[in-house]
Amino acid sequence: MVQIDLSKYKGKPENIASIQKVSDGGGSLTKLLNTEIKLFERKFDAKQKEWFYSELGVLLSSGVDIKTAFEIIEQETSNKKHLKLIIEIKTDVLKGLGVYAAFEKHKDVFSSYESQSIKIGEETGKLSEVLIELGKYYTSAIKLRRQIIGTLTYPIIVITLAIFIVYFMLSFVVPMFGDIFKQTGGQLPATTQLLILISNKSSFIFYSLLSIAVLLFVIHRTQSKRIWYRSVTSRVFLRVPIVNKLILKIYLARFCQSMRLLLGAKVLFTDALGLVENMIGYYPIEKALNQAREDVISGTSLHKSLEKHKIFPVKLIALIKVSEEVNAPEMIFDKLANQYSEEIEHQQAVIGKVIEPFFIIILGLIIGFILVAMYMPLFQISNGF
Repeated sequence: MVQIDLSKYKGKPENIASIQKVSDGGGSLTKLLNTEIKLFERKFDAKQKEWFYSELGVLLSSGVDIKTAFEIIEQETSNKKHLKLIIEIKTDVLKGLGVYAAFEKHKDVFSSYESQSIKIGEETGKLSEVLIELGKYYTSAIKLRRQIIGTLTYPIIVITLAIFIVYFMLSFVVPMFGDIFKQTGGQLPATTQLLILISNKSSFIFYSLLSIAVLLFVIHRTQSKRIWYRSVTSRVFLRVPIVNKLILKIYLARFCQSMRLLLGAKVLFTDALGLVENMIGYYPIEKALNQAREDVISGTSLHKSLEKHKIFPVKLIALIKVSEEVNAPEMIFDKLANQYSEEIEHQQAVIGKVIEPFFIIILGLIIGFILVAMYMPLFQISNGF
C-alpha cells in the first residue's frame, strides 16, 4: 500500500464537477446539434481511466520520463477526444504547470479524489505509485459496476421478452380464436371472455407500457443527478426482493474499499469521508457519510455516527468500532472489502440460479393461462356442450 501523508490537506473535498454545459454561442439549432453529438460521444469513463492511470504509472515507475510516457500513451489512444485531452495535459505539464495543475484544469473529467491523490503523489515523489493505485481503484469500481449490471440484466431481458411474447399472442393468436368462437356461438367460459377482453385492449396496454418505459428512460437521462430522483430510486431498489441486499452489499464494498485506500494513504478521517461521499455513487450512503463527517469533526466516533443510519449493517458498525479501539482502521476496512466482495460473488451466483427458473415459471403460467383459455371452448364444443 502506498504510504503518503495527506494530513495537511484538510480542506473539504470539492464536489465532482458536473458535465460541461453546451456553449452559449450560436443559435438554438447549433445547441441542439451539439447536444445530440455529446450524447453519442464516448466519455473518458472508468474503463479509460483504469487503462490511463495504470499505463502512466507503470511507465513512470519503469524510469520513463513523463514526456515520453505521454507520447507512448498517445500512440495507443485511438479516440480523438481522449487523445486531445491527453495532449492538453502533456502540453501543460511540459510548460511547467505541474501534473496536478494540468489534471485540475479538467474538473469535468477528473474527480477531486483523483486530483488530490495526484497532487500529493507529485509533491512526495511517489506519483507513479499513486497512479498505479488509482488504476487499481478503477479496476475494482468496474468490477462492482459489472456485478450490478449482471444482476439486473437477466430479469430485464426476460421481462421484456415476456411482454413481447404475450403481446404477440394477444394481438394475433387470440383474435383468430375469437373469430372461431363467434361463428360457433354459445356461452364462452369466464376465463375465455376475460382473455378476449384483454386481447381487445392489448394494443392500448402494450403502448401504455412502452410509453411508461420511454418516460422513465427520459426521466432517468434528465434527472439522474437530481437529489429527489436519486433518493426515490435508491429507496425503490432497497425494496426490491432478492436483489436489494446484493445491491446494498455492492455499494458497501465500494465504501470499504475506498476507505481502505484513503486511510492507507494516511488521509484524515474527515477528508476520507468527504472524498468517499463524492465518489460512492449511492445517495443513502452519501447522505449518511455527510452527516458522519460532521459528527466526526465535532468529536463523535465514526461507528456512533453510522449507528444512526439503518443502511449500515450491525456487523460493519461493530468492526469499525473495533478498528477505532485498536487504531487499525485500514486493516478492518480491507477485511470488510474482501469479505463483501466474496459475498457478492457468491450471492450473485445464487440469485442467477434462483431468478432464471422463477421467471421461466412466471412466463409459463402466463402462456399456459392463454392456451387454456383459448382451448377450453374447443374442448366444450368437441364434447357436445
